[in-house]
Amino acid sequence: MQRATQLALIALCAGLAAHTASAQSEAPPPGEQAGAAAKAFIEKLDTDKNGGISLEEATAPQKEQFTSNDKDGDGFITAEEASTAFAEQVPAEMLEAMKERGMPDPGQTFVKNLDQNGDGKVDPTEFEQPTKESFNAMDANSDGAADEAEATAYFEEMRAKMQERMQQVQEQMQQMQQMQQEQSPAE
Repeated sequence: MQRATQLALIALCAGLAAHTASAQSEAPPPGEQAGAAAKAFIEKLDTDKNGGISLEEATAPQKEQFTSNDKDGDGFITAEEASTAFAEQVPAEMLEAMKERGMPDPGQTFVKNLDQNGDGKVDPTEFEQPTKESFNAMDANSDGAADEAEATAYFEEMRAKMQERMQQVQEQMQQMQQMQQEQSPAE
């Protein structure tokens, strides 16, 4: 579930950061990106305009997204529905590249990551769980609201974790390349 939480937050941060960057003539320097993303995050979700977001405000977009993705209206999102939603939001070339690389179907991955009770589909509670976990981690003082400072700290922490993970992946890829070179016969 932690992986799903991180993926959901990364997607949210990336989308908000991209929106913020496109709305400005210049992107903020790397050290200020978390602050810009946090500001956009708060502005987008703070519907009562009190300077922070509540859990209800944080989960409101998930409720709308769930309804949109639940194509048959049965109260669950299946792998097929998730795949359809993904295909509607991602360029066809990207989907094709994913298939060519042998990556699993995004709908199946979605259900695998969020289906806590193992019934093969995602209910609204399961769908909102990553957002609830992220919100609880973001609300550092546990007062029921995440303000811009808390969001900035959380986004910076997630950026650092993502950067660390990317470094680990690069190192693993380098090790694999080195092993392949050592195993291949000299020409």
